[in-house]
Amino acid sequence: MIINQWIPAAHRGDAIGDSARQVRDLLRGMGHESDIYAMTIDEDMRGEVRSFDQAASRGGDLTIFHYALPSAMSGAFRDLGGTRVLQYHNITPAHFFAGYHPEVFRIAALGRADLKSLSASADLALGDSDYNRRELETLGFRSTAVFPIALNLDRITKAPPHPALSKILDDGLTNFLFVGRVVPNKRIEDIIFLAELYNL
Repeated sequence: MIINQWIPAAHRGDAIGDSARQVRDLLRGMGHESDIYAMTIDEDMRGEVRSFDQAASRGGDLTIFHYALPSAMSGAFRDLGGTRVLQYHNITPAHFFAGYHPEVFRIAALGRADLKSLSASADLALGDSDYNRRELETLGFRSTAVFPIALNLDRITKAPPHPALSKILDDGLTNFLFVGRVVPNKRIEDIIFLAELYNL
């Protein structure tokens, strides 16, 4: 069976692309033909990911479309033959960006509308979490399930030493780690408040 995956952009270290590569390797290990196609590919990813312009991108018996933002892939997905699976990686609700970043507000609003327009096209819609799966249901997707991001744990458990970071973290002080972008919905002010409470 040919199982293709579509990602809008291929960047090393990006959660969606890293997960797609893990899934591709798993599928190949099971005996399937499997490739990843992207519209934008970083130079260091050219050996890992193929261009979405190639006709083979539309030739899968089953295609997994990783959805996180609006793109030309949506129209191609609607017109695609074979089994169509959409994996939803979440779009932050646009209202979080109102008055903060007009362009991101616009893209988030478009993304939600575009996602809803795909509800009749997907044979199966997967959410990274049950929260995302329930959102797909409210948007009209009929058949939904949860498929978490596939992780390469070797990046953590077999990471090379990082002396500069170790020096910072081994200074005897308590460290608070914030993981995420500095945008309203990530609530960086909560960790600042936590640090203030810790110092009382």
